[in-house]
Amino acid sequence: MLLPPFGLLLLAAVLLAGSAPGRVRRVPSQYRTIQEAIDSAVPGDTVLVAPGRYQENIRFRGKGIVVASEYLLRHDPALIQQTVIDGSHPTHPDTGTVVLFVEQEDTSAVLLGFTITGGTGTVWTDARDKTLYREGGGILCELSAPRIEHNLIEGNEAVEVATGVLSAGGGGIRCGYAEPIIRNNVVRGNRGHYGAGIVLFHSAATVENNLVVGNAGGAGFGGSGVWVVSRLSYRLTNRIEQNTIVGNVATLPDTAPGQLAGKGGGLTIYGPAVVRNNIIWGNRQATGGPVDQSARRPPSLLFNLIQGGAAGSGTLDRDPLFTDTVRYYLAPGSPAIDAGDPSSPEDAMMETGAPGPARGGRRTDLGAYGGPGSARLLP
Repeated sequence: MLLPPFGLLLLAAVLLAGSAPGRVRRVPSQYRTIQEAIDSAVPGDTVLVAPGRYQENIRFRGKGIVVASEYLLRHDPALIQQTVIDGSHPTHPDTGTVVLFVEQEDTSAVLLGFTITGGTGTVWTDARDKTLYREGGGILCELSAPRIEHNLIEGNEAVEVATGVLSAGGGGIRCGYAEPIIRNNVVRGNRGHYGAGIVLFHSAATVENNLVVGNAGGAGFGGSGVWVVSRLSYRLTNRIEQNTIVGNVATLPDTAPGQLAGKGGGLTIYGPAVVRNNIIWGNRQATGGPVDQSARRPPSLLFNLIQGGAAGSGTLDRDPLFTDTVRYYLAPGSPAIDAGDPSSPEDAMMETGAPGPARGGRRTDLGAYGGPGSARLLP
């Protein structure tokens, strides 16, 4: 079977040995809620959450802590679905995001192993244009750099455009002026007035080995799967690698559409970025193609499988031949097997006969299950 990433193994071993550098705070046996455990934690602590449904909206409060389900210890994807943070009953309707990273958290702040659902976004003043938006249904990270790994982010939305609010976006995740690591997540069934799945605004994110599927919206500024505008600086850019982006839908509004509305069902990307080894297939949009990109500052497209084709080295336009429409493993004979950038790190080694996620030889597969960081995302 596929081994968990080394970092998870090491941290789990330390916790099980009882010699973690910080304290392990257990929910609900020691703390009634996840937020109570976070409030009591200090940098280096781990908040370890048992399976169950926790109806709350949480924030990390700038702390370098790990907030994790027991997936951290057992590496069983079923635990992700069994440990739910339900943000559908916020204390205030304008702060309806399930998980907030808004106090300059760095990569020592980790969210791992949960189902994140029921979020409706937070009314937030954009740091650049001082305009109100409702953003980040499931997760909102602003001026921060958290690690968001091995989560199921589904059933969230950022759609309400009220008086004084310009637009709403990032139904699943919204990161602005941020450097997050978004890895090994399933982002599905979210809605957004723009960027229904993932929004990256003036950021330098690492987005890899995610399954982004069945998100819907795009009537505001377009985009449904992944929506990327600009980068954090001339030195720091976004990397969108080894993702499977399928079945997302971008629609037009009932009123006169804006410039980007209804475009880019799979990927909207305006600004320099590295887009490599992805599968973008079966997405729908009201206008244009599944990838809507800037002509003036196009991204670097390398070895992607894109329905309808696209400019860029190694681009394929062939049916990826998925085995199913839940996990989206590659079937034997898929053109996405061993089709990644030859300079990419090799696929994780699999035991003979193990089912998914990697197929073929050592050269990386395209999509969420290729590369050394791939993992089983769903049971």
